[in-house]
Amino acid sequence: MIDFLPIQDEDFTFSSLFQNYEEGHTDATDFGMYPFFRLRYFFLDRERLPIRTLKIDEEKIERFDMFKNIFMRGDYFYLIAYHYFIHVKEYEFEYKVEGKMRIEDKKGELKTVSFFEPLYNALIEEKVKSQKLLRHEYIVSKNKYLYINKLTEILFNDYFDLDDAIRKEKNVFAKYGIAVKEVYLEVFRDFYSNFVDYLKTENFEALKKLVYPSTKEVQSFKFAPRKTYKNLKDMEARTKIVESIKQNLIEKGFISNITTFEQVYDLFDNKRRELPKILWEKDITSLATFYKIMEDDKIIQDAEGEHWKILADYFILKNDSEISREELKSKKKSTNFKILADLESAFDLLKKIIA
Repeated sequence: MIDFLPIQDEDFTFSSLFQNYEEGHTDATDFGMYPFFRLRYFFLDRERLPIRTLKIDEEKIERFDMFKNIFMRGDYFYLIAYHYFIHVKEYEFEYKVEGKMRIEDKKGELKTVSFFEPLYNALIEEKVKSQKLLRHEYIVSKNKYLYINKLTEILFNDYFDLDDAIRKEKNVFAKYGIAVKEVYLEVFRDFYSNFVDYLKTENFEALKKLVYPSTKEVQSFKFAPRKTYKNLKDMEARTKIVESIKQNLIEKGFISNITTFEQVYDLFDNKRRELPKILWEKDITSLATFYKIMEDDKIIQDAEGEHWKILADYFILKNDSEISREELKSKKKSTNFKILADLESAFDLLKKIIA
C-alpha cells in the first residue's frame, strides 16, 4: 500500500467552504479546504504543495542523482513522481518510465504492480472521503444553492488546472494525469445525478458538457456562416482569406514570421491540432484581445465555451512558454488603440470579400 497523502484520522470537521456560507460570508474567494480539494495535490508542482504536511524528503529516494532534475525543478505531478521513485525497487532507470514497480505486500514480500494501480486506489480513497464530507455538508446546509454552485465552480477550476498541467508538463508523470482526470469526471457524474436541481443554468450546462460531451466536439475556430461564397466553403476564397490573415499578423508582429499557411488554416478549420503551435510574439492580453475582436466582429462561430482552450492549444508564447486558459480568461480586452487597429486589420480581406 502506498500512502500518497497523510492519513486523516482526526475528529470530523466541516470544510471552510461550508463554514463560510453558513456564517454568511458569501463574498469570500479563498476557501482553503472544500470537498475533493486534496485531489489537487496529485497534480500540483512542488512550490504549491504543503510539503511539511506531506513530509516529502527526496533524499530518501534511492539513486536520487539519476533523476534529481524532476525534483529540483519541482515539476507538475510532483507527488506522483515522488511516490513512484521512492517505492521503485530493483529496477534500472530505463524500466521506471514503463510504469511498473515492485512494492512490498502485507507479508513484506516484493510484488510487481502497475503504478496505475496504487495511484488510482489512492485517488478513489480520497474521492470516497470527500463524498462523505460533501454528503454531510449538503444535508445540513441552510444555503444549499450557494454552497453547491460555488463548490461546482471551484471543482471546474481545479479540473481545468489539471488539464493545463497535463498539457504543459513534459515529464512522463503528466501521462498519469489521465487517472486523476478519470476521478474528477466520476465526481462530476455524481453531481449531475444528485445536484442538478440546485445548479444555476451556467453550471448545469458546463457540467452536462463534461458528463455528456457532444459528438461534434469543438476542436478549433470556424468561420461564421456568410451568404456569399457558400458560407466560406469555397476553397479559393478561404485560401485567400487565411493567407491574408497570416500575412497581416506577421507584418504587425503578432505571430512569428516562420508561421505556415497550414498552421493558420487549421486554426479556422474546426479540426484537432496536428501541427506545431503558432508562436505569439506579443503578450497574452493581446492574444485574448485577438479572440474578442473575432467574437465582436462575428468573424467566427460560437465556440461553445471552448475559445480559451482553443487559444491555449493553438498558440505558445516566447521561450516555449505554455498558455493557461485561466490566465486568458482573466484578461480584459486591450484599450491600446494601435493593438486594436492592427488586430482588426488582420481581417480586412475577409470583410471585403463577404461584403
